[in-house]
Amino acid sequence: MGGTPLDGRVALVTGAGRGLGVAIATALAQAGAAVACAARSAEAGETTARTIRERGGKATVVALDVTVAEQITEAVATTRGTLGEVDVLVNNAGIVLDKPTIDVADAEWNEVLTANLTAMFRLARAVAPGMIRRGHGKIINIGSMYGRLGVPRYAAYCASKAGVDGLTRSLAVEWARHGIQVTCVAPGYMNTDIPREALADPRTRERFLSKIPARRIGEPEEIGPLVVYLASPASEYMTGQTLYFDGGQTVAW
Repeated sequence: MGGTPLDGRVALVTGAGRGLGVAIATALAQAGAAVACAARSAEAGETTARTIRERGGKATVVALDVTVAEQITEAVATTRGTLGEVDVLVNNAGIVLDKPTIDVADAEWNEVLTANLTAMFRLARAVAPGMIRRGHGKIINIGSMYGRLGVPRYAAYCASKAGVDGLTRSLAVEWARHGIQVTCVAPGYMNTDIPREALADPRTRERFLSKIPARRIGEPEEIGPLVVYLASPASEYMTGQTLYFDGGQTVAW
């Protein structure tokens, strides 16, 4: 893996035990980064880390429930102690709530906002001092096209992902002078657990695909190269942007 764009860099990826997190962690490792695979399930995170190591990369697992503030501090400290200072943070972990808004309890709303937005703020805040000292850093937030679209039954999720856009822009402007770039990748429907289950029904699949100009959903492995680009020196002049990765769905009419 020598001579790759992220040689010598340390990346912390949350939600690295499944779905997009696995694909992102693997891609960063293939690009030369040492990766801390943070996951609520240490076993799932270890599976990702083991796969990376079997392919010749460097990875460790970090147990992390992003809704627990103390665990965020511990995860960053553990990464620093095992791999080194965090150069690249990928805020990927999150949860979904599909429920009529009038039935959403305060606790459910708070859980979604904490997991999807507050945790990203806390993680960014935790890694920023080291990035500021060294004069470089990359923070990549994984948002969603639902942060731009109005979707019934997803009020908490949509609000949290719209918040990720705002957080990305604010941090990007504040920390640009320190050599830190903050960006957001907003996927559309990807071939992960929840969409895969929904698309098993032919009628649902046709309804979903009819809204996507590309007429397909994305594969997790497709997002990896984009995250690698954003994590690499090639994107040093890009910051504060949300990149929609949705087959054209958010620009279709």
